[in-house]
Amino acid sequence: MDIDIYNITGMSCAACQARVEKAVGAVEGVKSCSVSLLTNSMGVEGDADPKSIIMAVEKAGYGAKLSGGEEITSYESDELTIDNEIPVLKRRLCFSVAFLLVLMYFSMGHNMLSLPVFDFMAN
Repeated sequence: MDIDIYNITGMSCAACQARVEKAVGAVEGVKSCSVSLLTNSMGVEGDADPKSIIMAVEKAGYGAKLSGGEEITSYESDELTIDNEIPVLKRRLCFSVAFLLVLMYFSMGHNMLSLPVFDFMAN
């Protein structure tokens, strides 16, 4: 049984540590896993493939590489660099600003700018 040491990035609390331990513990071939939040490292005992361990850590939302060796990345690491949330957030921001301007006009803009208010209740 070999013990492999990995460097883990992105952990900031004990919940992160527990999430990484749980994700790596579920990999087939892992006998035990010990994650240190203080040193951002992880020791894995067993005969599991390093790529599957790194992939499990990346699926949990953190980064990993073998300590002292060359960096091994999973095939999904390219997908992590593509940010799909930015366009959605920009679209939400535009809708929010448009709604904010309309709401501000009806709440106080007509008083400040002396603009007419539409009367929707008129017969």
